[in-house]
Amino acid sequence: MSRSRIKALLLERFPLCTKSGTFPVLTIPNIPEKQMKHMAKNLSVQEDIISICDTSLFGRGKNGIAFTEKAVYFKDSLSSVKKVYYSEDWQIGKDDAYATLGIAPSHVFFDNFALTDLIDELVRIAAEESEEEPEKEAPAEAEQGSPAPEAEPEPPAKPADDSDGDEDDDDDDDDDSPGFLDLLGIAMDVTDDPSR
Repeated sequence: MSRSRIKALLLERFPLCTKSGTFPVLTIPNIPEKQMKHMAKNLSVQEDIISICDTSLFGRGKNGIAFTEKAVYFKDSLSSVKKVYYSEDWQIGKDDAYATLGIAPSHVFFDNFALTDLIDELVRIAAEESEEEPEKEAPAEAEQGSPAPEAEPEPPAKPADDSDGDEDDDDDDDDDSPGFLDLLGIAMDVTDDPSR
């Protein structure tokens, strides 16, 4: 997915998903490196993080939410990490932040409904971009030296010995082979009396 498009959406909508201003929403490049490393490790994040809300004390990255280009990761205190891929694990209208991530409507830090709407929008972006990818890839492949589309085949050329070089279909004139009249002359020479 488009990293810039996801980042813009998260900058706009992710802060609306928190219930208190106690734990700030941070988006790259404004995430401290140490905090990002802790979040990636503790939430088992496999991709580059785009935005986080670290709900652990002292910003140690033990709990909270992390968004990447492909998935959202969530860990609450005393629970295991939950990961949802936008294009594979989430169905708009069927999934919500409570059922998939365990964020109840009564959650202290996050608004279940706002998070559900945000993830729905991320899933829409993922679907739009996956539909556009085949069209975008074809020109890029041609630029990188892939074989060009095949042109219409040319008609086969006539072999050089079948053509006498003129526009008519008669191959007997204009070449060095004996024509009808030449053969008649040879035949007459053979039939003539050799004693003459």
